[in-house]
Amino acid sequence: MLENATHRLRALEPEDVDLLLKWENNSENWWLGSSITPFSRATLLKFATGDHDLYRDTQLRLMLEHKNPQGVWHTVGSIDLYDFNVRNLRAGIGVIVEAEERRKGHAREGLALISNYTDLHLGLHQIYAEVPSKHKASRQLFLQAGYKESEVRKQWTKGVQGWEDVVLMQLIY
Repeated sequence: MLENATHRLRALEPEDVDLLLKWENNSENWWLGSSITPFSRATLLKFATGDHDLYRDTQLRLMLEHKNPQGVWHTVGSIDLYDFNVRNLRAGIGVIVEAEERRKGHAREGLALISNYTDLHLGLHQIYAEVPSKHKASRQLFLQAGYKESEVRKQWTKGVQGWEDVVLMQLIY
């Protein structure tokens, strides 16, 4: 369910800490989440080796891997479920792909895998993404994955350049 011929989603491992440090401490990525401060190696190692439970923590990070033509898996990104809501059977979703791995279909494959997982295994009714309206590539990615733009939230996030609108995109099963 979390793997196809070319991509898979897997749990965090201690070896992922260097990659997490790179992503989490890059201020250009901070618009993706709610953190605006850097993380220490110790904090991220504790997170990577922690006992994760989606129902308790209401979030889950899975690493996205791609199998190269030689059959070797390598990490190209991650997918997060957040604000998991058991009563309303929904969760938010976020995707990050390494800069040099973008526009190669990795995010699209990861979204397909996580959508299958959230529908068939978790039994969710919907997953949603909050995408800055200016981020056309992300909006296009979610549209191609079957999401629908449902509303524009005015001045929803504060970016480096000021307040930004966010488009709520939903995939309802």
